[in-house]
Amino acid sequence: MSSVAATTCRSPIRDILRIHVVWANGSENGEHIAELISKHFDGIGMERDGVAYRVPVRFASAPWDETSPLPADIDLGRAVHNAIVLLHDDVMNDEADAWDGYIQRTRQAIAKRENADFVIPFGSPAGDPPLPSDAAASIQYTYRKGWKKKISSDAQDSRLLLHTLYQIRRQLALIEGRDGQEKIFVSHAKVDGDATATSIVDFVNDRNQDVPLHTFYDAKELNPGEDYSERFSREIETGTLLAVVSDAYDSRPWCVFELTAAKRQLRPIVLADVGQRRTSRTYPYGANLPKVRIFPEPGKTHWVEPLLVEALSEGLRCDLFERQAARIVDGHTEALMLPRPPELFDVIDAETLPALIVYPDPPLGAIEEELLLKALKGVSPETRVSTLGEQS
Repeated sequence: MSSVAATTCRSPIRDILRIHVVWANGSENGEHIAELISKHFDGIGMERDGVAYRVPVRFASAPWDETSPLPADIDLGRAVHNAIVLLHDDVMNDEADAWDGYIQRTRQAIAKRENADFVIPFGSPAGDPPLPSDAAASIQYTYRKGWKKKISSDAQDSRLLLHTLYQIRRQLALIEGRDGQEKIFVSHAKVDGDATATSIVDFVNDRNQDVPLHTFYDAKELNPGEDYSERFSREIETGTLLAVVSDAYDSRPWCVFELTAAKRQLRPIVLADVGQRRTSRTYPYGANLPKVRIFPEPGKTHWVEPLLVEALSEGLRCDLFERQAARIVDGHTEALMLPRPPELFDVIDAETLPALIVYPDPPLGAIEEELLLKALKGVSPETRVSTLGEQS
């Protein structure tokens, strides 16, 4: 486990989030999806020096003893929040009554923990009905049977990850009293990035794409007479910025405005690199961010969903860092909590700097740290820089 996921010695060691994948023993599809989820969450979001944030994934499949097809009940006490991913299929349906009891015991345990945990149920690819108690309670399962008719097996994997990430972020937001409807702000240069941005927006808003994401695209979404700089800032402040970095992107004032606003507001940011020839000048504060190389093809959308998975993964990493930092750092409301490694932008842009800046592990390299400390010496010599792991 990375040091980011550790806690102080003042309380029992608990993860902020654990994911438990539940499937029937003997289901090849269930095993495949479980391994897919485990591999993805083993290192989500930004990676530096081979280190990435890890969300623990546990499997609940193998029977606990010879008298039952069921695994041991899930231990919810090892994490602040638990996401239970239920992979219902024809194999589970063969023992529907037994599995129904297992899931209902899990739901009862969740209720006793004041709903700090949640179940993400995926329906059977074969179209089997939901578990009896869930059906009686009108619990909605994600309709996987429809995927087989429309998209490839690889696309089905991406869609399942997208559903999982979206629901985890949504549920964590709801627990905190927010609406969970975070938008993806698609930042782009119209001259050479509009086609890519339009493909992303059209895909998200397509009725056949069954993840209820929302986008903010450009001035077309503004009302007449509205202050567009104020509206853009407001949308960015509550969303994830997905920047389509084309050859012209860094030279466009509004693109620079959007990227700077997202960075200033500590929002999740992912760069989608679609460069073709030459960038005449790179905006210096567009660095220090995860970048994904994509290859859009006219009339095809197979590249969109994996890109959205990257955007939501970075968003979840930022969500979990914020929650973990609030638990670990004494006086966290007075410290500057950066979801990314600190850089000159953070030092120069701040009106005042607190005594402590905290950022995710691993520590900065020697060259970066030396530049940062030189800047702090001139601006705020009392400010100390630390990783979250060092605070633990």
